[in-house]
Amino acid sequence: MAGFEIAEYELADAGVDEAWVKSSASARPARFEVRLASMVAGAFGCEIVFTRRLNESGTKIIGGYAFIGVAPAEQVASYAFTVLARQLRAARAHYVAATLRRCLPRNRTARADLFCEGWVAAARRLVQPAGVSELGAMRLEGYMRAHYADTSSMTPRARAVARHVDPLAARIQGFANGTTARLHGGLPAAPAPLALEMTETGRPV
Repeated sequence: MAGFEIAEYELADAGVDEAWVKSSASARPARFEVRLASMVAGAFGCEIVFTRRLNESGTKIIGGYAFIGVAPAEQVASYAFTVLARQLRAARAHYVAATLRRCLPRNRTARADLFCEGWVAAARRLVQPAGVSELGAMRLEGYMRAHYADTSSMTPRARAVARHVDPLAARIQGFANGTTARLHGGLPAAPAPLALEMTETGRPV
């Protein structure tokens, strides 16, 4: 293959693809969201990279996660993240409305983030780390070398609560709510919708 200037890692990435999902942040996502994305990626044997791109109308830059895996794992992982992130947003909104209405904006956001961290910790039971075959790992490594060789590490956003606030309380409430999260289905032979159970009010059941 030397005559065609094709590197070994370019051949090794055959069968690997990626699926992109929009983040709630354009540049630096919250720690709870990164944990959720990482948890889902690991459950389906995928890598994740936070990237930025223009929106469909080309009017602003948006951030999101590229789930990278041996097909169809990347599609299922991106769908699972979408399902869980939707439940998490609903749970967060209800928590803020019911508990944090009298808080100052900065402290309200920080406490809501801690609630979300507890929620993600509880939802971990739904997605267990999956093993990747030796061939799959080689293909994934080849794809990452070919397409994401110049990536750098990023520190997620972690907001601090006021000194008088017990950060554990919000996490405990989030964990309790996260035990109601639902994610049905697994990694099928072909991508299939994963069911989301929600009440009419938008709260997870």
